[in-house]
Amino acid sequence: VLMGAIPARIAGVKNITIITPPDKTGNIPDSVLAVCKIIGVGSVLKSGGAQGIAAAGFGTESVTKADIIVGPGNIYVTAAKTYLFSMGIIQIDSMAGPSEVLIIADESADPVWVAYDFLSQAEHEERALAVLVTTSEDLARRVVAEIEKDIARGTGRIEIKRKALERAVIILVDSIDEAIEFSNRYGPEHMEFMVPEPLEYLGRIRNVGSLFLGTHAPVAVGDYYSGTNHILPTGGAARFSSGVSVETFLRRTTFQHLTPGALREALEPVMTMSRVEGFDDKHGGSVEIRFRKK
Repeated sequence: VLMGAIPARIAGVKNITIITPPDKTGNIPDSVLAVCKIIGVGSVLKSGGAQGIAAAGFGTESVTKADIIVGPGNIYVTAAKTYLFSMGIIQIDSMAGPSEVLIIADESADPVWVAYDFLSQAEHEERALAVLVTTSEDLARRVVAEIEKDIARGTGRIEIKRKALERAVIILVDSIDEAIEFSNRYGPEHMEFMVPEPLEYLGRIRNVGSLFLGTHAPVAVGDYYSGTNHILPTGGAARFSSGVSVETFLRRTTFQHLTPGALREALEPVMTMSRVEGFDDKHGGSVEIRFRKK
């Protein structure tokens, strides 16, 4: 709610609707309603899945049609958003997939901390993806040992963690430079950079949805506290897109106004370009006709 509605409010969006499924009792949690009131959300649609997206996308007697829908959901939500976007009915933030984290760490990193950060991603959902890239084989082995201890305890969302860990990956590299190169090609949603002097590398890390620098910046801080938006591109989309921000809710319009003299200067270039493209009859002609003597 916060990550989608606050940027919209700052951007000046007047009509904000929250789409959220009910809990097991059929109600919307009080915490969600309280946040909606604080932010100034105009309406709350108690619905989940593709049906909620369809209602907001097309509009109904009781639901105002939306121009843009942001926020992640399950595969049905993503499919519904993508379909409506492809039809030109709404704008969307992204085609959100399973959450993911890439952790780059050297031998100085605490294996327990790395394991916790790894598992915090795994407990999201069965399709969540956690990747550790490290220069230290010793660290990798110790992280695996800590993960195995946690799974053996059987606490928390244990079955979800087990399934997610089947997709998890640990990669050994020769240098931090190689790890950064991998990250830039991958384009992860979240990237933790656990090395002694992380700021020295900042200018070389390019394709990341949200970057967590140093050993005291776990992803959970970005989720709940630091203020950065965590509606982020997934599936490698950070290579060419960014997370939700105020700009997500803004449009840019270009305009041009020419005096007669300025248009006369444009006549020859426009005629030449339109002739090259085979449109000199009316494209170029639309400029030329303005200088014909009546």
